[in-house]
Amino acid sequence: MGNKYLIAAVSSALLLAHITATAAPSIGDIAGSQQSTIMLKSALERAKLEKELSDMKDVKVSATELCTSKGIGMLSLKAIYGVGNKLHGSFYYNSSSTMEAQVGDTLLCGEKVKTLRLGKVEVVKENITYVLSGSSHSIAKN
Repeated sequence: MGNKYLIAAVSSALLLAHITATAAPSIGDIAGSQQSTIMLKSALERAKLEKELSDMKDVKVSATELCTSKGIGMLSLKAIYGVGNKLHGSFYYNSSSTMEAQVGDTLLCGEKVKTLRLGKVEVVKENITYVLSGSSHSIAKN
């Protein structure tokens, strides 16, 4: 009679182990899987950014290629950001030469940021004030 109970207990334990092994994944299993997916996506994005950065390092631009002797050349305003009076401007000459500046800062080709507001950006070069109006064009004020 003891063997019958032992066989029944072992059979029950094996059946329970089999059911547990083939049951649907638990919340912990799903969370672990999601975390792994997020980590892989993050690693892929990092690899893409590292390649892009590596490609950018190969582009060499000198100030003499960008700067003109008269005017502000191809200088454009990309964005203005900040809070209150702590505004910053993002300026660029071409896609590989972006600069961040505040009022009073001097840009790559000698332009000094005079005014930086959401509706008005002025830079001065050789005593001439230029008004930047986004990436479209700039106008000499005097």
